[in-house]
Amino acid sequence: MANFKKLMTIALTIMLVQGLLALVVSSTARAQESLMTTLDSDQDGLISLHEAAGHKALLENFTKIDSNEDGFISLDELEVSEITKG
Repeated sequence: MANFKKLMTIALTIMLVQGLLALVVSSTARAQESLMTTLDSDQDGLISLHEAAGHKALLENFTKIDSNEDGFISLDELEVSEITKG
């Protein structure tokens, strides 16, 4: 019986940690989507260098974030960068 309680405690702990991680990932994704919406003034789904001027960290790291070097930051590139609005 003690082993069952230990297993249940471990299982519940794992489920709790997974839930918290999912919440953090979801929150970060929403923040990046919000940043995209805020900065993408022409609503083409991309942030240009000109549009990035409204966000210091994004502007400073633009060439690092623009992984395909097309001169724009997509939502996918933004998500990999982990830069958010705040």
